Amino acid sequence: MAYRQHRQDKRLELSEKMQQFDSENSDPDSVDTDTIYSAKEFKNIFFPVYVLVWGADWLQGPFIYTLYKDEKKLPEEIVARLFTTGFLAGALSALFVGGLADRFGRRNACLAYCAITILSCLSVLSNNISVLFAGRALGGLGTTLMYTVFEAWMVTEYNQRGLERTSLKLSAIFGRMITLSSVVAVLAGLVGQVFVEWTGTKSSPFVASICCLVPASFIISTRWTENYGNSSNENHTTTKESLKLLLGVDKQILTLGLTSCCFEGSMYLFIFFWSPALKSSRVLAHHHSALPFGIIFASFMGAMMLGSMLFTKVMTSKKWMTCRQLLQTVVVVASMSLLFTIFFRDEHITFWMFCVFEACVGLYFPAMGYQKGTVVNDGNRAHIYGLLRIPFNIFVVVALSLTREGMFCSTGPEA
Repeated sequence: MAYRQHRQDKRLELSEKMQQFDSENSDPDSVDTDTIYSAKEFKNIFFPVYVLVWGADWLQGPFIYTLYKDEKKLPEEIVARLFTTGFLAGALSALFVGGLADRFGRRNACLAYCAITILSCLSVLSNNISVLFAGRALGGLGTTLMYTVFEAWMVTEYNQRGLERTSLKLSAIFGRMITLSSVVAVLAGLVGQVFVEWTGTKSSPFVASICCLVPASFIISTRWTENYGNSSNENHTTTKESLKLLLGVDKQILTLGLTSCCFEGSMYLFIFFWSPALKSSRVLAHHHSALPFGIIFASFMGAMMLGSMLFTKVMTSKKWMTCRQLLQTVVVVASMSLLFTIFFRDEHITFWMFCVFEACVGLYFPAMGYQKGTVVNDGNRAHIYGLLRIPFNIFVVVALSLTREGMFCSTGPEA
């Protein structure tokens, strides 16, 4: 799969070179050499940071629940409250972090993300419950920043450089982002498992995450240029005005918000529940050996990479379906895959349906990113992106607040 993506990248580079040749031998209104070079520079400074940032996040993913539950021996209700704290912090911070990023700079916000996430990772080294809750709150703030400011910086930088005139299309960037994220996630799951077995503690992947964030901060601070939204007093979009835009003035943005709430809310609940759900199915199958969480996580990420590659295939073929139709299909298939795990409690069916869901995630994020990139304007992009995260954060907080010990009991009707 990685080889196929490499071949696609090579074809894109060849297309850019042919476009450069055409620009040098055609009318002066065509794409100039500087723009072609700018596209290459853009890829060289954005994708390495993207890989490091998401690598840091994926290193934590497979182990955060089992770290709290199994290593620190916290009750299920406390674990749920820790996760709820993170999502609540994400929902509250979404009200203002995007606006601050638009006003004071998206690059500065990306650097703030790195610092905040480093502190969040350090918190898991403590057994003090207050420190753990503070770390989850910082993690929620960091997640909001990660899902808003990096994408906002990228799309605005893409537009400011005029790269839409090159063969480097925005949909291709989003497709490549998810493919790279999936590859990194597979490696992170495997590396995280090795670290856990080597050190004997599930906090070691969090330390490894810090080792990814430090070089990412260096690249951002030295090679990224700053870009802003409508930061002047007369042009700055307030939270109230953005909420009006979100809640009905622009029906496209409202639709994106509702879709994001339902799909991404379900995805984050999946992050919390996939581990205990597989453990429950395994006990029902009378298998009592420990699950290889790192390997399972790597399998999920492989499925997500397949989804992202399928997105690239669909978007480059005009005959298949539009991006909007693709989003509709993804939501339906993802819903069906989760329903199957309710009616069929078989361990293997549960695992493979989870893989189908992850493939849908791989299709969803580049499709949603492309839709947002074309609908939301650059002036308040980070602010709107942040506000789009509020509904699903509230949805997840409410769902997690209903979690009780015994929900995944292996015996009895509650199983």
